[in-house]
Amino acid sequence: MRTEKSEEREPDGTARRRKWIRYVPAGVVGVAAVSLIALTVSPVNAEPDSRAKPPRGRNPLPAPPQIRDLDFLLGSYTCEYTPPPGGTAAVLKLTTRRAMGGHYFYTDATLEPGNVVGRSTFGWNPVDGKFINQYHDNWGSSGNYTSSGWKDGHLIFKGPLTQVITPNATGQTSGVKLDLMDDYQVLGRGHFKNSTSFTFPDGSILHGSYDCRRQ
Repeated sequence: MRTEKSEEREPDGTARRRKWIRYVPAGVVGVAAVSLIALTVSPVNAEPDSRAKPPRGRNPLPAPPQIRDLDFLLGSYTCEYTPPPGGTAAVLKLTTRRAMGGHYFYTDATLEPGNVVGRSTFGWNPVDGKFINQYHDNWGSSGNYTSSGWKDGHLIFKGPLTQVITPNATGQTSGVKLDLMDDYQVLGRGHFKNSTSFTFPDGSILHGSYDCRRQ
């Protein structure tokens, strides 16, 4: 008797995840409009005293002390990336410097393979009492993450990431919305690890990790 095996069609979500981890090892995350709104709602009598101008070139407001908890990021690092199963190993180059008088840290990153160039802006939100990380890259991916700070040797950022799957010069392409978690651990002087996880809309999770050493 002749039997034929029918092919099972792979669910769309699984195919998208496989394509994503093959091409994108990780997503490494309107300020002017908000500033204008803040100016329009400021009380009239809150104008600064022009007689007490700060010295030129100096920031009148010191950086918040909490930002020092991110000093381990400063400098240039090379990170070996261990991807989720089915992904491609990669090398991430990071350079982090202070910006805006130390109020923020800018991290510029390049990821190979993939020709991904990204920037993360780390800072401290004094209203909510949390660290922030805003990410964007040349593929068009973007993310916004927050962290409550160090706890038991871990600094964990969580938030939404809109990840481009295949970059396209037209400005329109396919992508996927994920929940990202970055778990930082300092392993030694000039050495830290970032364990990442990506949660998809269907609840499935992929894990990867970066091992970063200062150059």
